[in-house]
Amino acid sequence: MACVSFNACNSDDSKTEPAPEPKPAADPVITIKLAAEFAIERYNVTEIAPEITIDNAEGKTPVYQWSAKVTGKDGVVKDSIIGDSKTLLFIVPKTAVYDVNLKVTVDKIVKEAATKVTVSETGKTYTAKASKLIDFVPAPTHSIYSYTTKDEAFQETQEILNNGNAVYLGTYGGYIVTAFDHTVINAYGKRDFTVKMTAGSATTKYAPVSIAVAYDANKNGIADENEWYEIAGSEYYKATTVKNYEVTYQKPNPAAIPAAGTAAWQYDTAYLPWKDNKNGSGKITKTTARKFSNYYPDWLGDSYTLKGTKVTVPIKDVSDGAGTAFNVGTFEWGYGGIKDPSIDISWAVDKEGKKVHLPGVDFVKVYVSSFAELGANGPLTSIFEEVSDLNFTQAK
Repeated sequence: MACVSFNACNSDDSKTEPAPEPKPAADPVITIKLAAEFAIERYNVTEIAPEITIDNAEGKTPVYQWSAKVTGKDGVVKDSIIGDSKTLLFIVPKTAVYDVNLKVTVDKIVKEAATKVTVSETGKTYTAKASKLIDFVPAPTHSIYSYTTKDEAFQETQEILNNGNAVYLGTYGGYIVTAFDHTVINAYGKRDFTVKMTAGSATTKYAPVSIAVAYDANKNGIADENEWYEIAGSEYYKATTVKNYEVTYQKPNPAAIPAAGTAAWQYDTAYLPWKDNKNGSGKITKTTARKFSNYYPDWLGDSYTLKGTKVTVPIKDVSDGAGTAFNVGTFEWGYGGIKDPSIDISWAVDKEGKKVHLPGVDFVKVYVSSFAELGANGPLTSIFEEVSDLNFTQAK
């Protein structure tokens, strides 16, 4: 019996038990809690922050899509995508009641929720241009105005802008900051504003300019230091681009004897000393054609420092080395003074080069980000004309 019992047990143990069938994966379950309505004035921002819970997501990334019903120029009402993040910063230029829809997708599961946003009038009149001067500091150039104080420079420059005239920024670091009378909207999938600079010619060349933007998040009417972001254009991530570059310019000694160079256009090769924060230094040459011009803004003291991102502009001497004629290259996108100077606010990055999402911008800084000389033509400079809202509408 013992042997039979043993053999019987052995026979049973050798049988293979069928594997249990795997349980089907549960579909994601999406729950959205969204307030039924919001109210805001036009050109102002309201934050629409839904409560969203997702069960059984198993590592799948949710996709968010905000849309609003918009009437096109043809009178047809259609859904227009206005955001792709969990929280929507809603801002529009026109008064209306907007039907806003949120769609959350996880794998093949879709959940939607809707709300209404009532946009009312502000009672203000707006303009497309950023015409209010906030700050202005030029770098050396042969076209420096003879201001004696910063207040005088500020007042005169504001008058120049009011009259629709151009402002000389000089060479590297020279900048101007202007403010809009409304928040320029970061329109989804569109360029938002443009930076117009004086165009060059066959004989006169200007540098493209870099751009920084600020959104007045705390509504104090000031471009606070922590609110500034740079527009990362086509050159921003290139190895030749230098972040956090600083140049200190020193006031020329008016009693110094000009140090003439070997070329006829080199009136004073030791005219204006400079040094940077990368152990570089040099002197800007005063040209013979501009020997009676003052390149330095006297109202800024004996020396001053300008900062920013330095980009390399392709430059070629086309005068057989004589230094009298040059070709100056350009950039693809994301700068002023190029073929298409329109800017997408979505190109903004923080100090670490990481993308940021801004609902719009209130302030724009335009600055010269190249540092070069064009022989007999002097330093490579830029001339500012205006910044304007590409999608501006006065309609209520």
